[in-house]
Order: sequence, then C-alpha cells, then structure tokens
Amino acid sequence: MYTFGDGCPSNLSDIKKSRLDIVESEIRKEKAEALGKAGERLEHALQELQRSREDFFRLLAAGASASLEGRAAMALAIERKVAEYAALREQARQLRLALVIQREALGLWRHEDVDRQYPLPGPLAVPGPAPHEAER
Repeated sequence: MYTFGDGCPSNLSDIKKSRLDIVESEIRKEKAEALGKAGERLEHALQELQRSREDFFRLLAAGASASLEGRAAMALAIERKVAEYAALREQARQLRLALVIQREALGLWRHEDVDRQYPLPGPLAVPGPAPHEAER
C-alpha cells in the first residue's frame, strides 16, 4: 500500500477502515465508562445502606438502656430506621440489577465478580421481646 508523505494511507478503503476503528474504539470506551459509573452508583448505594445498618444497631443499643418512657420513642425511631434501610436496600437491589443487565448487554454473562464486589446485605430483623416477657 502506498502512503502519502505524512503517513496517511492513500487507499480510500483504508481511510474508512481507520475511521471505523476509531469509532469502534470510542464506543468501547463509552461502554466501559458507563459500566464503571453503574458500579460506582451501586457502590455508593451499598455504602449508604451500611451506614443505615450501623445507625440501626446504635439505636438498638441505645434503646436497650433507655428508660421506660424513652423506649417508646426509641421503638418509633427503630421502626423508621428499618423502613429507611428497606428502601435503601431495594434501591441497591435495583442498581445491582441494572449493573447485571448492562454487563449482559456487553456480553458478560457470568456475575460472580458482581456478587463478590457488591454483596447485598440481608434485611434487618428487629428483635422482639423474649417469649417470657411477651406473656406478661
């Protein structure tokens, strides 16, 4: 193939192929960036979820040592925290699903890495009174 003095190919099909390679490269870059952003959104949601979980356990600990009057207020605060956590968990689950779908659109069918990198914690369980206390 003959090239001009500036290194540009003289063949029109080579020019088209070169431009196609550039466009394909840009598309791959955009796909990778979009996948990375999806992962970042999920990671942020999981961090919020973890903070909410820690707040829940702090409330439980504070409620255990609260006075009888304070326990009612703590029970309400705990109930609100459980609802907040459930909403954040659902949001994280949806973001994880979006990441998996995006991966599959790119031909990545195995998601063990997603499971390892972004584990979704389980729901919160609010401890109830001990069985002998509930009978009183």
